[in-house]
Amino acid sequence: MNTFIQFVNRKNELEFLEMQIKRSSSLVVLYGRRRVGKSELIKHFIKDKNAIYLLAAQEVEQELLGSFSQDIAAYFNDPTLKTNPFLQFKQLLENLKERKLRNLVLIIDEFPYLVDANKAIPSLLQKYWDLYFKSSGFHIILCGSSIGAMETEVLGRKSPLYGRRTGQWKLDPLQFKHFLTFFSGSEFEKMMELYSISGGIPLYILEFEKGKTTYENAKDAIARRGSILYQEADIILKEELREPKTYFSLLKEISAGKNTLNELANALGTERTALVRYIDTLKNLDLIDTIKPITAKEKSKNTLYILKDNYFKFWFGFVYPFKKELDSFRFDGFRKNFEEKFNAYVGRQFEQICRESLIGNNPINSTEVGSWWGSYRDKQTNERKTAEIDIVAINKETKEILFAECKWQDGVNARKILTSLQEKTKLVEWNNTGRKEYFAVFAKSFAKKENLGENILLFDLKDLKGIFR
Repeated sequence: MNTFIQFVNRKNELEFLEMQIKRSSSLVVLYGRRRVGKSELIKHFIKDKNAIYLLAAQEVEQELLGSFSQDIAAYFNDPTLKTNPFLQFKQLLENLKERKLRNLVLIIDEFPYLVDANKAIPSLLQKYWDLYFKSSGFHIILCGSSIGAMETEVLGRKSPLYGRRTGQWKLDPLQFKHFLTFFSGSEFEKMMELYSISGGIPLYILEFEKGKTTYENAKDAIARRGSILYQEADIILKEELREPKTYFSLLKEISAGKNTLNELANALGTERTALVRYIDTLKNLDLIDTIKPITAKEKSKNTLYILKDNYFKFWFGFVYPFKKELDSFRFDGFRKNFEEKFNAYVGRQFEQICRESLIGNNPINSTEVGSWWGSYRDKQTNERKTAEIDIVAINKETKEILFAECKWQDGVNARKILTSLQEKTKLVEWNNTGRKEYFAVFAKSFAKKENLGENILLFDLKDLKGIFR
């Protein structure tokens, strides 16, 4: 376990929670995928507050109430409740109703497990909130890892609690700039490699050890049978979804490079329309993303589906194909695949990191940053070809546009990359007659880093390190 463990970032989330408890009463919904750091956020938030923290587990209602009774009895120093626990959730709410609740924060963590134990709990909570709690200075935080269950049982229109919440927050993974905080002083290139494997999930990050190589970390933390991340992809899908096999197959095909709806439908042998529901669910879980050329219209059909989560990308690309071997602790196939393909894999994640570096930090002051691709006819052969530009940022008000290419290589020839990039930008249909163009090249290092013009930027790893730190 990495020894550099601390509570990283979450400034906006803490400010949101502080604002909520300044209200006369509040009912807050906090949710996000497994391991993203919800419980740590809550514990950090309540460390200087009057709070009762209840953690639900996958148990029957009586067992849950027994545990909750002990926590509530300890807070109120109530020996009677300690020996006579609640037998029904309604008794718990009745007990709280009679207490002094002003400025008290009640957290129910993993709330969906409580609902699984008793489907009537959202209705009971809604009744007591309406009649007693919302006028008592009481603050309730409902927290959960099952995104689907939280959006259905708490946030959904059919939920009894719909319209009662005073605020909600979906906790996102950490960005790369916050990931760096876990490994202060480490080699910047190595941090990019590790982020490409874990993404911004705190628990995944903490499985890495500073003194190990990237390969050793990947093998021991993810590819080794018995490690907590070895079956994490399976566990997430089984917890969240009723038909995990279909979703698993969909993720596997996207990982293999089938990125359009037609390709996915053909690979799975199903109708396009039948896949839309599955895709929407995976999007809600933040496991896949839909991307379009940044200049495309909203209703454009030029859409690609990609894996959004770095852990899932790595697991499907490097662990899943060798699962049978890895089950028997044979790492030959995994190691060979890692040695041959990992550098190219990091190159694709490098684009994501470069894009993050440009958000709010580029010469055209644009926060609209994406990529571009399109097709064209070769003038000499009349063949239909495709072109791609790694990063494009636009400022619609000033009609400025920035084009960038990312090369995960050392000794890059910036002039050569720039010439190719400028040729491709002629294909981009956006304010062609009145736009002002900027160009950028990202690389590990350049053969020669020189001033190529006031509208041309070169970023190597030293520059990126300065931007993020």
